Amino acid sequence: MLIKRQRELLELIQSEPVIAIQDLTDRLGVSSATVRRDLSALSAQGLIQRVRGGAMMVDPLGVEPTWIERGRREVARKRQIAQAACDMIEDGQVVALDVGTTTLEIAKLLARRSNLTVFTASLMAAEVLARGRPTVFLVGGRVRIQEMSLIGPLAREVVGHFHYDVFLLGAAGWSVEQGLTDFSMDDVDVKHALIEASKQVVAVVDSSKYGMTSLTAITAIDDVDLIITDDGLDPTLRPQIEELTRLQIAPAQGAEGRLA
Repeated sequence: MLIKRQRELLELIQSEPVIAIQDLTDRLGVSSATVRRDLSALSAQGLIQRVRGGAMMVDPLGVEPTWIERGRREVARKRQIAQAACDMIEDGQVVALDVGTTTLEIAKLLARRSNLTVFTASLMAAEVLARGRPTVFLVGGRVRIQEMSLIGPLAREVVGHFHYDVFLLGAAGWSVEQGLTDFSMDDVDVKHALIEASKQVVAVVDSSKYGMTSLTAITAIDDVDLIITDDGLDPTLRPQIEELTRLQIAPAQGAEGRLA
C-alpha cells in the first residue's frame, strides 16, 4: 500500500514524460534521499521506471507509445548511438536497418554514404535513405500504420531471399534478464527473419530503455553480437552485459567511446 507522500509522488510523475529528482524534492518539500527511497519503492512495484537523475511512468506491456511520443524521447542519446553505429559500417556492406526512432537517426547518417546497400522494412527510413546516396531496398508486405513498417508473410519472404553483413536491430526494452523486447508481434516476426539472415546483429538501444519490458521477446542478449548504447547506462550494469555480449558505449559529442 502506498503512503500519502508516495501517492503524491506518483501523481507528479504521471504529469510529465520524465521528471527529475530535484523537481520532485522541490515540489514535495522533502530531501532527495527521501525521494530516492520512495522512487525505489515505486519501481519495485513496477509502477515507475527509474532513469538517470529522475523517473518516468512505465507503459503497460501491450501499449505502444505513438511515434511522435517516442521520437521526442532521448533524442541526443539516439544520435550518439546512431553515429557510433554508422562509424562501424564499412563501404560495400549490405546493411539491414530495423524500424524505429533510433534507426531513423541512423538512416539520416547512412543517407550520406555511397557504396552501401541498405534493406529496410521502415517506410520512414526508406524515404530518408532514398534521398541520399546508398542503394535502397524496401521489403514488401502489409503496412503497419503505428510504426509505418512493412510486416507479414511477404515481408518475411523477401527478407529471406537475401543475406546481410549487419542487421542494426532496435527494441522497445532490454535487460539482462528479459533480453530485447518489442511491442508488435508482427514487427518481431520480421526482426527474427533479419536476425537469421545476417552475419552480425548489432542492437542499437538507448539507456533509458534498460529494465523496460514490452509484450514480445525478440532475442536474448547473448544472441546479439554487439550492443551499442549511450553513456547514461548505469556503470554497475556493464559487467553483467559484458559477460553475455560485446558492449559499446556511444560517446557524447566530443568524447571517445568504449568497446568491451
